This record gives sequence, structure tokens and C-alpha cells, in this order.
Amino acid sequence: MSKIKVGVVGTGFIGPAHIEALRRLPNIEVVALCEANIELATSKAAQLGIERACTFDQLLEMKDIVSVHICTPNFLHYPQSKAALLAGKHVVCEKPLAKDLHEAEELVA
Repeated sequence: MSKIKVGVVGTGFIGPAHIEALRRLPNIEVVALCEANIELATSKAAQLGIERACTFDQLLEMKDIVSVHICTPNFLHYPQSKAALLAGKHVVCEKPLAKDLHEAEELVA
């Protein structure tokens, strides 16, 4: 059985917790880490033992990434979730997914 390849966006408080939890699942492989800039992504990816460091746009272009875990500050959840969904990725997002009903309705439309 091939592993599901996952990318994680954000390495603040909750990102490393997601990475640790994902690594405990036998069919998941965290292969990409996204941060605000490539320098920070490279540094954090090296610290956490993740093979690819990238920007958000680069992550969305990676064809082998099936799921994106969004672990950024709340105000980024909606635009990042929407972009990832439009790129054909599955999304796991820290709460809240949207800041108001209007954004939430747009995500399910």
C-alpha cells in the first residue's frame, strides 16, 4: 500500500503537533513543509526532518501531495483552505475554518 503524501503549512504552535501525530499513522508520509518564506521553510524542514521545504504556492503545485494540513494563524485559514481545495487537495485545518458565515458559505459552494 502506498503512503498518502501530506504537506503541512505553518510551524508555529500547532504545526509540529500535527507533524508528530501524522508520523504515528502508518499510511501517511509528511513530505513537504510550507512557511511564510523559503528560508524559514528550509530551516524548519531541516529541524523537523521533512524532505521538502516550500512556499504555499509551490506546495499547491506538488502533484503528489494529496492532503494539506493548515496550521497557520486563524486569519489565514480561509484563503489557504480555499486555495488548497481549488488546487484539488484535501484539507485538514485547525479551527476556525472561516472567520464568518460568508466565508464558510463560500467554502462549501
